[in-house]
Amino acid sequence: MKSTAAKSAGTKSLADRVRERRHALGLSQPQLAKKVGGITYQAIQQLENGGGSRHLVGIARALGVTAEWLQDGVGPSPSKTAPARPGAADKLKVLGMAECGADGWSLWNGDVIDLIERPASLIGVPNAYAVYVVGASMEPRYFPGEVVHIHPGRPVDLGAFVLVQRRGKAGDAPLAVIKRLVKRTASKITLEQFNPPKLFDIKAGDIVSIHRVVGSGEA
Repeated sequence: MKSTAAKSAGTKSLADRVRERRHALGLSQPQLAKKVGGITYQAIQQLENGGGSRHLVGIARALGVTAEWLQDGVGPSPSKTAPARPGAADKLKVLGMAECGADGWSLWNGDVIDLIERPASLIGVPNAYAVYVVGASMEPRYFPGEVVHIHPGRPVDLGAFVLVQRRGKAGDAPLAVIKRLVKRTASKITLEQFNPPKLFDIKAGDIVSIHRVVGSGEA
């Protein structure tokens, strides 16, 4: 007869074991992907969301476990003690977006996918965050994969680059874009993208938030 602990372990999935082991090692999804080599953080994200991966052996090696343990929970469990992460409280959170449509629109999940060094301009700003640019709609100002810093408390002036969240359909996550604000009225805002050049409007009632982009980690 199986013990209670064994039964509990058996209820965990591959996704659970990957996520828990990554957290125990104090790794973000991009950091784990970098340790594995040759994969993107989206591959880790997909695996933790219940998908499969042909990189399971490499992921297991980076996590310090066997592929068999990740897949089936077979074998000795790794240590559950998470090592301290020096300075983690001072890091800037990188929040997740995933490309989903035209004009640079992305799904906004708000998950913390990385922790990076906090730039001097955001020291002491507790609600500041960063995102990785998704899509090429703002080239040549911002490129896919580039990290940009967001200051929610800064005034949003005309001509500023902004991250705008728009309401999704009922029950769906919000959508987000990084664009340049060119006009603002009580009923709508007008945004500019660079690639291809285009202006478009968003109704004020559809806007969840508008936050100021204050810099780039690539600059």
